[in-house]
Amino acid sequence: MDSARWLRISAVFDAVVEASEADRAALLTDLCAGDRDLRNDVEALLAADIHGEFVAAQAADMRALAAATWMRDQDVAAAEGTLIGAWRVVREIGRGGMGVVLLVDRADGQYEQRAALKLIKRGMDSEAVVARFLRERQILARLSHPNIARLLDGGLSADGRSYLVMEYIEGAPLLHYCAQHQLGLSARIHCVLQICAALQFAHRQLVVHLDIKPSNVLVTESGEVRLLDFGIARLLGSNLADAVTEPERLHGPLTPAYAAPEQLRGEPVSTATDIYSLGCLIYELLVGQLPFDASAVVNHDASCKAPNRTQPEAPSRAMLSGADTNTLVAARSLRGDLDVIVLKAMQPEPERRYVTVEALAQDLRNHLQGRPIAARRDSALYRTGKFVRRHRVGVALAAVCVLALLVTTGAALWEAANSRAQARRAEAVTDFVVDIFRVADPRGTPGGNKFSAKDVLDSGAKRLDASLVTQPQLAASLAEVLGKVYLELGEYDRAIALLRRSLRLREDSGQGGGVPADTFAMLARAQYEKGDYAAALLSAKQALDGHRVQGKAASPAIAKDLALHGEIARRQGDFPNAELLLQQALATSRATLVAPHAQIAAQLNQLATLYSDMHRLPDGIALTKEALAMFRSLYGENHLDVAENLVNLAVFNMQSGRVAEALPSFDEAIAIYRRLLPADHPMLAEALAGNARAFDRLGRYREAEPLYLEALAMQRRVLGNQHPALAATLNNLAVLHFHEDDYAGSADYSRQAMAIWAAQGKPEHPFALISKSHLAVAVRESGDLVQAEQIGREVLDARRRLPGENHLAVSLSLDDLGVTLRLSGHAGEAVALQRQARDMRANVPGLPPMESAIAQVQYGLSESAAGDQAAARQDVEAALAALNKLKLPDQTRIASALIAKAQIALVRHDVETGCIAARQALDLRLPEEAASSWRHADAQSVYGECLAARGQTSQARYQLQSALATLERVRGVDHWMTRAVSENLRALPKA
Repeated sequence: MDSARWLRISAVFDAVVEASEADRAALLTDLCAGDRDLRNDVEALLAADIHGEFVAAQAADMRALAAATWMRDQDVAAAEGTLIGAWRVVREIGRGGMGVVLLVDRADGQYEQRAALKLIKRGMDSEAVVARFLRERQILARLSHPNIARLLDGGLSADGRSYLVMEYIEGAPLLHYCAQHQLGLSARIHCVLQICAALQFAHRQLVVHLDIKPSNVLVTESGEVRLLDFGIARLLGSNLADAVTEPERLHGPLTPAYAAPEQLRGEPVSTATDIYSLGCLIYELLVGQLPFDASAVVNHDASCKAPNRTQPEAPSRAMLSGADTNTLVAARSLRGDLDVIVLKAMQPEPERRYVTVEALAQDLRNHLQGRPIAARRDSALYRTGKFVRRHRVGVALAAVCVLALLVTTGAALWEAANSRAQARRAEAVTDFVVDIFRVADPRGTPGGNKFSAKDVLDSGAKRLDASLVTQPQLAASLAEVLGKVYLELGEYDRAIALLRRSLRLREDSGQGGGVPADTFAMLARAQYEKGDYAAALLSAKQALDGHRVQGKAASPAIAKDLALHGEIARRQGDFPNAELLLQQALATSRATLVAPHAQIAAQLNQLATLYSDMHRLPDGIALTKEALAMFRSLYGENHLDVAENLVNLAVFNMQSGRVAEALPSFDEAIAIYRRLLPADHPMLAEALAGNARAFDRLGRYREAEPLYLEALAMQRRVLGNQHPALAATLNNLAVLHFHEDDYAGSADYSRQAMAIWAAQGKPEHPFALISKSHLAVAVRESGDLVQAEQIGREVLDARRRLPGENHLAVSLSLDDLGVTLRLSGHAGEAVALQRQARDMRANVPGLPPMESAIAQVQYGLSESAAGDQAAARQDVEAALAALNKLKLPDQTRIASALIAKAQIALVRHDVETGCIAARQALDLRLPEEAASSWRHADAQSVYGECLAARGQTSQARYQLQSALATLERVRGVDHWMTRAVSENLRALPKA
């Protein structure tokens, strides 16, 4: 079989393997196009894929074949410089029972890349092994996660052997890395948490790894973990998850030392199987030895019953009984929680293990943070011992306040000998502290209720004036402290009130020291977060002036002031000024601080966010990754700044078209926010809205809307009804409802978002214009072309005034207005506008290919309406090819392109081409739920036109009548789509 033939077989296999049994036959008929041999080959591979145990059943024969060809396999699998597909061999880096792994470089000149190529050994390329390779490729294609080595390519070598190309990880195996870097207990657990993240992601894709062991985990020099080798992984819910056979169980590709009891006994596997193996890995990582004697399993006779494992000795006891002490882990540090965690993961019965990998990871995080673990039996003593760490945020907050106040008290008492006034001040502080913290004493409240640190803060804020009426300067200082705390908690109204009170008290008391610049800076930040940009700008200017008066022309404080000015300019749509200010702030911070520093990282993040708004994706991604690395080096994984940058990175992935890659970042960020923030914090709401947007982009609408509504409710409770963040969520809901074909609902949400910007005095803010452009398209799809044109022209004019002519937003407006004009009968003007849009898009780097292809289809339709059929045909064909090349092709978009191809073919009198394209579109647009059934009707109507042109009048009448009935019901009698079908139906010859 030549490589071209195999590539065709492989392509058809990939297209049909995920289809249901009901759809598979029809799909094979279409894709094989009468090639009986091709169909037979694909069906043979499908049969091997369905019966995953076939490989195991032939294990004995394969071992015999491997032994017979052992001598031949000792030669070099591929000499240095050999070309395998688009890859040139550098050297061999490893080999296993059936394959060899080669270090390769990209050799086709498209770009430079180094990778690891897994090649089947000579003599091992049986149908069963090829089926396994296909299965591994199918599984790896589902897995896109930062902690999983990515699949890059695959195919056949020149001598007909299958290969896979994986991301090359420059790192060391897990155990070697930990020993080489002398990692302590906490660092080792952080490595395990990265493995957990990868494994949990795989489990969400219904993939079980089945070979978790330290040698399948590589760690880079920067400490990033990568999970490798999904060669024996299985897909749950398919026959690939059936029980393995006895030969595979004892001598097959699984690793007995890390295998779960059910694996060794040949019983069905599940996610609990991976959890057991992960427990073995953790045991070895912490103790320095395996929990069991692996030789007892490896040498076990295949004819005997598989060994029945019991729980191993607790890790701490194993350390005391002579385990490897080079792990730099003390036995006493394992005693207690870690013993319990590891032994629960390694329970012999699957149902007694952790329910999910995330549950195991959460217990590890709880241990690191000093919180109680879920696996341990509760007790008063245990919970008391964990109390402080369980409430670390609240306790730390209270402790900081108490410490600050006690320091003040101590200083005042120390000076009491010299000043009776200072003594009275100290007494006032003490009374204030005792008074506000009395609320935390259960004996002082009805029913013995306990209060949180937040309740203490609320009590202090209420009693501030009454308790310190004679000490205005002290009251001003405490008001500033409490205002800063409320700002961090996201309670901006209370923060603003307290900070203003602090400024007022200072002014009334005649307190010296010039302008309280730090207080003005905090007030500006609170006003900015609240959405009051005019007030924020005034306060930020006072802060900047105050800091400049204090001395240095460049300081970290001045850098923060400049950054806040830049953020305000960004929110107001003044992107050029925002960029200038943020770059100046970052340069000042770099010049006055030593990296890594939180302020530098924060300003990298602010500038990256601006580049996101400006669609400068490569610049934004680079800055976000730099900021994320800096925050992680400063704080580890469990920190708010890490979460914020994860959200930003997810947003950039979405903007770049890598939507699925955004989901793990959102998941991680939301988990951090839920652990560290109050339930209604705006940052959590923003992350939920971002996650919903990713689900929307992936077509998972039912998962998106609840997240949007949860975020919206949070924002209303905390930010009120006029905040820009609320407008952003409303705009996203408008997009979601548009995708669900609820055009009236979409228009309503867009108008709500626009009303917020109008109330802010910014009806032409770039974000307001986004909502207005969505409104124009929703109105057009609702059937009102006149109003859609009017709104579209208003948006275009405003966008041309604000960001300038060469901007992506302008090109989007030109495209949208062009479509409306074509539908209104003004094809010439439509072509002119859409040509301008096309030229602008050519100058926008990083634009997702699907967006360009969609616009190109509409441009082709306009060219056809204007009479240029050759250009129309060329543009639509190019767009269709681009859509089909996407990693995850969008069937809805492909169907739209096929409909356009059919319409243009009819105008060109190429009836057969039109009928084929229309039939393909109709097959892709099956009848859906009521709101979306117009899509099927659209394809029916074009297919009916094609049949009419072919002379099949009765069949054409049936298709057009069915389409008309649907459109009248769903879109209305007067809709432009309905009218077009009605005219085509009337044009048919009388029966």
